[in-house]
Amino acid sequence: MTRLERAATLLAALSAIAVLGFTWKSITQVNSEQALARRGQIADRYTAAAENLGSRDSEDVRLGGVYALQLLMEDSPRDQATVIDVLSSFIRSHRKKPKPGTAETSLTSDITAALTVLASRNSRNDGTTRVDLREADLRRIRLIDGDLNNANLDLTDLRGAILSRAILYDATLGDADLRGAHLQLADLRGAILDGADLRGADLRNADLRDADVRGADLRDAKLDGADLSCTAISEEDLRGARGTPRETTPANCDFDPSRPYSRPTHHRL
Repeated sequence: MTRLERAATLLAALSAIAVLGFTWKSITQVNSEQALARRGQIADRYTAAAENLGSRDSEDVRLGGVYALQLLMEDSPRDQATVIDVLSSFIRSHRKKPKPGTAETSLTSDITAALTVLASRNSRNDGTTRVDLREADLRRIRLIDGDLNNANLDLTDLRGAILSRAILYDATLGDADLRGAHLQLADLRGAILDGADLRGADLRNADLRDADVRGADLRDAKLDGADLSCTAISEEDLRGARGTPRETTPANCDFDPSRPYSRPTHHRL
């Protein structure tokens, strides 16, 4: 190959490299522009959904806002934490615990939908955000198989709630009112139930391993088949409960039932 031919070959190779570099830069720029456009669309969708959710005049408009936020959460998992916070706040503000003696009000369709969206989310996208329904009036909610793991349910009114097979591991339910609640086969591993009112609750075959149930009222609660392995619970706590649990606290657990119980003060914001 002559010197001229080598030079021509080198020039062709350099040209090809330059073309590839330009093409890559163009693709990167296009991708960046598309990402920015997508974020803008997500922001617009969020704004519209939030406006609908804040409607004071129409339950149907609020319902549309709930479902719009669900679609946004599914399309953009990175925004799931924001949607969780917004829907949690929406439920708390519309379902505040009533004053004693106030008549019970039924759940509206928008609140029911918001609860269902939270309980059916992909919790792996939660990050450090928790479903926060503390102090809400959620009497008789129906969330069979619902996922409320790590949720804040402190001081929540859950009387008569149907939570069979619900995922409630690591949830906090301190001082929650769970009288007559249906918790059959519920996953309550590591849950905090200290001071909860569980009178008449159905906990048959529930998984309470590593849960803290100290100070809870379990009178007439059904415990047949419940797994109480390493559950922080004393014989005194179990007085008045019905049925035979599948497991009780073995000797190799960290919990010492003879240790004096100091009731914590639940966090209120």
